[in-house]
Amino acid sequence: MNNNKSTPGGPRVRPPRLPRKATGRDVIGGYVQSRERYASLALNNVNLADQAASHPAFVETSFQQVVLANTEFEEMQLDDVRFSSCDLATAVWYKTVWHRVELVGCRMTGFMAGEAHFEDVLFKDCLLSLSQLRFATLKSVRFEHCDLSEADLLEANLSDVSFVDCNLRQAELTGTQLAGIDLSTCNIDGARLGPKELRGSSLNHAQALALIEAMGITITTHTPTT
Repeated sequence: MNNNKSTPGGPRVRPPRLPRKATGRDVIGGYVQSRERYASLALNNVNLADQAASHPAFVETSFQQVVLANTEFEEMQLDDVRFSSCDLATAVWYKTVWHRVELVGCRMTGFMAGEAHFEDVLFKDCLLSLSQLRFATLKSVRFEHCDLSEADLLEANLSDVSFVDCNLRQAELTGTQLAGIDLSTCNIDGARLGPKELRGSSLNHAQALALIEAMGITITTHTPTT
């Protein structure tokens, strides 16, 4: 099923191109190896937690209920990959690069991907609270029904990104550019952002009023006399 449909005001996110029939159902030896390229796998109920590797790559691979918690995969490459109901909590994937990746119903609390590059990526129904995407580049990325409370996106490059019905409460958004992004369906209470970050974005009436009040501006209903 293709969840990556173009929506009005949102990016067109290209879905992963997965093979009709996978050639493998496990990581050989049970451990992800550095600089190894894994292709055409269908991993289901596999435990890869606490593993570490540098520069591994997964291509045309699906992960179903796979545990990847506490992994350290530096500069991992993902091309045409789908994660369904996976556990990536507190994983550290520094400088990871993703193209055409889909994550649905995944637990990603404390997920760390500083300086990552995400292109054509869908996050749907994912728990991303306390995640860290500092200085990451996000191009054609869609967050749908995701919890990003207290997430850290300091100076992330948000190019053609959409947030649909997401929780951004107390998220760190300092230094981001939100122009063209509709935040009206999201909770941005306590998020660290200001007029510079919000320039060109869309807010609902309540959000706009809260922002004005946070700036110390008092709104009155008095009509000026002429």
